[in-house]
Amino acid sequence: MKDDDKTRKLRNSFKLQILQNPNYFGNLSELDIKDLPKPVLKKIGDTTFEELTCVGYNPRTDILTAIIEVKLPSGYLGDSCTDGSREFVRFYLDYGNGTWVDHGMASFNAHDLPFKEKLCYAVSIRLHPKKRHCCDRDPVLPKVRAILSWNVAPPANTPAYLPVWGNRLQRHIQIAPRSRFLCHFIDQFQVPGVAQIDPVLLETVKSALLKLDEPPKPAAPLAQLFEKIDRKDDLEVMRAVFPQVMKLAANSSDIAASQDLGALASLDIDFSKFEDFLLKPNFNTTFEELHCVGLDRAAETLHGVIEIKRKSGYSGDLCDRGSREYIAFYLDFGSGWEYQGTTWVDVHDIDDIPQGGLWYQAMLPVKLEKHQQEWCKAGKARIRGILSWASAPPANQPNFVPHWGDREDCWIEIQPLPEGVVPGVFLPVLQSIGNMSVAHINGAGFATGDAVSGEYHDALDSPFGGNIALKGVTFFGPQPLEYRIMIKGPSDLTPRAYTLPFDVSVTTFPNIIPVDVTQNATGDWFQYLPTATVSVTGGVLAILHGLENGFHTVYLEFRQPAGPVLAQTVTKAFFVDNVLPDVDVEITSGAGNCGKFAVGDVISGTYSMSDPHSSHLGLSVTPAAEASGGHLSFTAVAPLAPNPPPAAGPSASNALSYSAGTLTTSGAQGTWTLDTNSMDPCGYNIRIHGIDRTIVSGGTIGWHKWDIEGFCLD
Repeated sequence: MKDDDKTRKLRNSFKLQILQNPNYFGNLSELDIKDLPKPVLKKIGDTTFEELTCVGYNPRTDILTAIIEVKLPSGYLGDSCTDGSREFVRFYLDYGNGTWVDHGMASFNAHDLPFKEKLCYAVSIRLHPKKRHCCDRDPVLPKVRAILSWNVAPPANTPAYLPVWGNRLQRHIQIAPRSRFLCHFIDQFQVPGVAQIDPVLLETVKSALLKLDEPPKPAAPLAQLFEKIDRKDDLEVMRAVFPQVMKLAANSSDIAASQDLGALASLDIDFSKFEDFLLKPNFNTTFEELHCVGLDRAAETLHGVIEIKRKSGYSGDLCDRGSREYIAFYLDFGSGWEYQGTTWVDVHDIDDIPQGGLWYQAMLPVKLEKHQQEWCKAGKARIRGILSWASAPPANQPNFVPHWGDREDCWIEIQPLPEGVVPGVFLPVLQSIGNMSVAHINGAGFATGDAVSGEYHDALDSPFGGNIALKGVTFFGPQPLEYRIMIKGPSDLTPRAYTLPFDVSVTTFPNIIPVDVTQNATGDWFQYLPTATVSVTGGVLAILHGLENGFHTVYLEFRQPAGPVLAQTVTKAFFVDNVLPDVDVEITSGAGNCGKFAVGDVISGTYSMSDPHSSHLGLSVTPAAEASGGHLSFTAVAPLAPNPPPAAGPSASNALSYSAGTLTTSGAQGTWTLDTNSMDPCGYNIRIHGIDRTIVSGGTIGWHKWDIEGFCLD
C-alpha cells in the first residue's frame, strides 16, 4: 500500500482510534492527565492536509481571523454532497502575564474537492479584549495562540493542546486603546465624590460613554514625525512625507498638503532623491507585508492578514490618527479579474513593537450567489489582495504595483447552493437553529452532531434552551426585503408571528465598525438587513426566548415591504427544554446531613438525578486535597445506560469525584459510600452535579444543577 493510501486510511479511522484510546497518537502525552493510555502511533502536528498560516486582528472591529490552507484534494471524509469533516480553530490570548485566556473557537467544513490547487479559508471570532489602556499609556500587545485541529475540537482552557492533524501558530496583535471619553472619566474614579457613587450607576455612565462617537483623532504634525526618524535613512524620510506627496500628486490644489510640505523647507529635504521611488513603484515590504488572503464562506467575507514590521513610519502613535493599510480585493472566476472592493485597517507607530511584528486583519463582504452552482457542485475562484499603505489602490487595476505593500494570491472554494435552491430563483433558507444545522435536527426537534460554530461539538439527541438563534440567508432575492417568523408551540393551534425584539451585530462597509442593532418588528415583520454593503454577523435572523417547553415548529416568510408573500423557508422542528435537572444527595448514616463523624468511619447516603434529557451526573467530595486519602464509590439502583460503571470506578481510590458517564435514560439513583480512613480532620461537602443534553443558547451543552450536603470529621 502506498504511503498516501495509508495516510488516508488513517484519517478515515481517526475518530474511531481516539474513541478507543484518546492518546492513540500521543498528542496528549504532554498534558497533565491522570491514567492516560500509552500512544499506539506517534503523530503530532501533521500539516500534510491542512495548515494554519496566518492570524490577524483588526482593533477597530475587534475581529480576530485565522487563515487556513487546505492543501490536498482528498482526505476530508466526503465530497460537497456530505458533511465532510471539520477544521476547528481555538484562540487564546496572553496579555503579558504568561497566562493564556481562552477566547473561543471557530470552524468550517472541509470536503474532498476535484481541485489540484491549495485553497485558502478564513474563520473569525469577535474578540472581547480583557485589557485596554488609554492611548498615552503602554500599548496592549497580547500574544495570540491559535490551534488548528482537524475533526476534533481543541478542548477549552487547554492552551498546551497539540493537535494530531493541524498546527499551532503564535502572533502578536494590538488592542485598540480605551475611548478618550472613558479614559478621562476613569481618571476621576479616585476623586472622593465620584468614588461614592453607586457602582451600578457608574457602569451605566461608562456604557453610555462607550456609545458616543469620538471626534476624529488629529494627524501628527510632520515636524513631530521627523523627530522619530533617522534623517540619514532616505527610505524613512520618504515614508514620512509620502502621504502628503501623494495628496499633492492627486490634487495639486490640496492646501493642507502643500502647507505641510512647505513647513519642512527648513529641514532641507532633497526630494530629487525620491524621484525613482515615486515614478517606479516596486512592492516595497520594508514596513508592511500582506501574507495571507482567504474567504470566510459562512460570513461571505474576504480577509487579508498584514504584518507590521517596524516601530515607526505609520504617521503617528495611538493618540494620533496614524495611517491606513488598504487592501483591494479581486476574484477571478475563470474569465479574468473582477474588482470586489477595497477595505482597510488603521495602524500606528508603536515603540515597543514585539519581535516578529504586529499582525492585523481587514475584511470585505462579497456576494457570490451568481457564481454558486447547484447542490453538490463546488466551484473555485482565484483571489488576489493588493496591499497599499496610505494610498488606496485604484479600482479595476488588478496588476497595480503599490509604492508600499505587495500582492498576495490564492484559490478559494465557491461552495454549492443549498439543496433545493435553483440558480436564479428567489428562495430563503433557514440554515441553523440554536447553532445546529437544520440537517442535524430530526423530526422530533432533537439535534445530533457538530455545531455550525461555537464551543460545543457533541450534541446527542439534544433539545434547545436559553436564547435560540435562527440563522439563514436569501438567494437571488429582490431588495429591500422583510420577513416574518412563524412559530407553533405546544399551546398553539396554528402558527403565530414571533415579534419580540432582539439584537444583532451589523457591519456596514466601508465604515467597517460592527455595531449592535435592535431588530424591532413593524406589525409582524422584521427588516431583512443584509445587502451588498451590510453584513449581519452569523446571518442571525432571530433570537428566540421566552418559549414554552415542548415541541415547536418554525418557518419564515419573505416579502417586499407591504407586498404579498414571495417565498418561505421549509418548516423545521425544534424541542425546547428550559428546565434544570432535579438532583439530590443525602447523608443517611450516623448523624446524617451536617453531622459529625470520626476519621475511619464509613459514611453512606443516597443520590438521585432525574431529567427527561439526562446526560451526566457526578459525585465528589471537597476539599479535594484533604479528602485525598478517602475512598468514594457508589452503586446504581436505576440502571445507567448504555454501560453502567462499576461500583468502584476509576476515581474510587482518591475520593475526588465519580462520574456516572453518559445517561440515555431519564436519570439515575442509588447509594454511595465514603471510607474516610486516612482523610484529614476537616469540614467536608458531598456534592452531586447533574447535566442534561440541552443546547443552551447555542454555545454549550447542558443545563447544570448541584446539590450539597456537609459533614465534619473529628
